Amino acid sequence: MEGAAAGAPTPGSYVSVSELRVPAEGRAALLAAFEGRLGAVESWPGFVDLQVWQDRADAERFVMVTWWRDEDAFRAYLASDAFARSSERIPRGPDGPQRTGLQRYEVVAR
Repeated sequence: MEGAAAGAPTPGSYVSVSELRVPAEGRAALLAAFEGRLGAVESWPGFVDLQVWQDRADAERFVMVTWWRDEDAFRAYLASDAFARSSERIPRGPDGPQRTGLQRYEVVAR
């Protein structure tokens, strides 16, 4: 796509949006895990971008958005040891994030 930034999602790209609730007691650990990421996903074939957003009106609500070349690349990453190692670093239990939603999209225009 002419004018698109290098590595930017293009029409046909796959987007996964996970909504999380994280109690106050678990936010620092979650943020530390994201800030100190292993970086495994960045080198995964088909990965485009990752962003984690915190709701300004509800500090317990986070949204994690990942962009992929296609759904197959995303699914291959989810089945990988790299994903398992990265996921091990996310806090578990009552103070850990609880997924409250998952949406999947296809980029149709940019």
